[in-house]
Amino acid sequence: MDTPTTKPIAPAKFRKALGHYPTGVALVASRDAVGTPVGMVVGTFTSVSLAPPLVAFLPDRSSTSWPRIREAGRFCVSVLGAGQEEVCRSFFTKEMDRFQRYCADDAPSGSPRVSGAVLWVDCAVESVIEAGDHDIVLGRVQDIAVPESPALPLLFLRGGYGAPAPLSLQAESPEPGARLRLADAVRPEAEAIARELGLECLVSAAMDDHVVSLVAAGVGSSPHGSPTRVGAAFPLAAPFGPLFAAWASPAEQETWIARSSQLLGEQGGRTAREDLEAVRALGYQVTTGRATADRFERVVENGANDTDRAGDLLRRIAERGPEPGLRVPLRELTDVTSLAAAVHTADGRVGLSLHLIGFTGNETPDRLVECRDRLLAGVERARALIGS
Repeated sequence: MDTPTTKPIAPAKFRKALGHYPTGVALVASRDAVGTPVGMVVGTFTSVSLAPPLVAFLPDRSSTSWPRIREAGRFCVSVLGAGQEEVCRSFFTKEMDRFQRYCADDAPSGSPRVSGAVLWVDCAVESVIEAGDHDIVLGRVQDIAVPESPALPLLFLRGGYGAPAPLSLQAESPEPGARLRLADAVRPEAEAIARELGLECLVSAAMDDHVVSLVAAGVGSSPHGSPTRVGAAFPLAAPFGPLFAAWASPAEQETWIARSSQLLGEQGGRTAREDLEAVRALGYQVTTGRATADRFERVVENGANDTDRAGDLLRRIAERGPEPGLRVPLRELTDVTSLAAAVHTADGRVGLSLHLIGFTGNETPDRLVECRDRLLAGVERARALIGS
């Protein structure tokens, strides 16, 4: 029986075809034995393992920089942002002052890192595997950091550089089934709201004892918005998530309050009940206070299981007193940080919420009313999209 033969694939054809798959762009840098910085740009950086934390990149074996990095035994990966194409070119062309211009400080290991990068990953060389004309370098992560307001990443695609321009991001699948399908149906309306108002619009759902953001539209649309909130979760405990408790059963409302009362005592329970009544009366939710919003962001960024941070935030909110956004007319409010409204399903329960964030805190009364009215109109359109 004849063995089928395969024609060799020309390198140029291979490179052109794989160029249709976008990759990030990163600088891998280290210092040699005498402290001289050395770096190379790669499009092959990837995560490998969570336990232990491992990453990888694939340098060309003909590279003159890679042997020096390998000998150093450590490196720092700086993932470049969408506005850092000139950094990439500078290291490709090996400009003499490239490290002085773009690497203001070093990672903890002493390896150079790019100022303003989307992400820094400081590593020790774990192992090196030969793979054709490239090596596969595994790095054990020693330290990792993301700036407070990271940019979108620089992409390499079809032989050129660019940046992603997502209309929205959607969670991979925190809960298979109904909630994710509802969020997918509502996503076009969230994108329209974000585009028209210049804010970020989140689509969230209650799942067990947490609220999870399933869609984030208008990502990075304003200075006070989030780089991304998709997949973020926070505890479904008073005063967090009153929209999901306001139209829930009495038993579910008591559970929502009890989670807070464990930390705040009876006073927290009384305030929470007032919040639910106010949300039902208004038909939407308003939050105020930049300092509180910033603390909330830090709780979300550190993960839903960070109960110490969540408890500390609950206590600080209780000390501040009742939320003015639920008790003062919208036109009289200042320092508004978010507006949210519930999308009810056919059975009258809250299936999703639409949540506007990215306010500066200095909006005029007319601007706040405009945002509220567009949000409520979006809720009605969302209900139609999910067949409610």
